[in-house]
Amino acid sequence: MNEFVVEIPEELEIGFKEIGRNEVNNIICNALREHLSERLMFKLSGELLKDSKITDDIALEWGDELKERVAKRHGL
Repeated sequence: MNEFVVEIPEELEIGFKEIGRNEVNNIICNALREHLSERLMFKLSGELLKDSKITDDIALEWGDELKERVAKRHGL
């Protein structure tokens, strides 16, 4: 496992002083994991869609059709 030094901005320091060190570590690890997972998903989706023929207009049209079907199904 790698070790990182994290500087906590002054405006967040009070919140971190109220909780234990292990909880702070868990919060930071979870935030980092979530951020990296999100970046990886965007990179992967970019690779999968780079040769796609779907335009923004087509995607918006499909989204509108989907919203209409969901609304109809739920009686809205």
